[in-house]
Amino acid sequence: MQRRIDLLNESYRVTVLGQHKAQHLQVADGLPQSAVLTIGQDNHSIIQLGDDKADIQMAVKGEKAYIRAFGRTFTLGIVNPVEQAAQDAGSGADTALAPMPGRVVKVHVTVGEKVLKGQPVITIESMKILTVITAPRIGEVSQVHFEQGKTFDRNAPLITLKEKEKA
Repeated sequence: MQRRIDLLNESYRVTVLGQHKAQHLQVADGLPQSAVLTIGQDNHSIIQLGDDKADIQMAVKGEKAYIRAFGRTFTLGIVNPVEQAAQDAGSGADTALAPMPGRVVKVHVTVGEKVLKGQPVITIESMKILTVITAPRIGEVSQVHFEQGKTFDRNAPLITLKEKEKA
């Protein structure tokens, strides 16, 4: 499972690998590190990251979690997949990816069309929610991967822009 989290005013791509009781946590492109969170009674919890272990206290308020561990207090915000796709759209990438499985409701662009960063390129429906996917950067559409009515999986490429020309 891959998510984006905001921690200490920085945004990180986090992947959880493995099954319950044998999970590993990979931050960005670093090496996976074993991570164990043991939630006990009376809000007494322990976190173990690799060989480091600490008691933790955690409070949740709205969409933020405040975690006290390793002698510091961390503010953690989990970014939902739709918001993550919107953030990724501004990343300057060549491809707009599907944030979740769904179906194409409307394609707003054609191959060869020039687009601006943030311009709507395709509207999708997932779990009865319409989401407008925007161009990740200024460019020219080189491929529309799905027609209206077609279904796709999570992380499927929806629209690809021509590669930027090297100066």
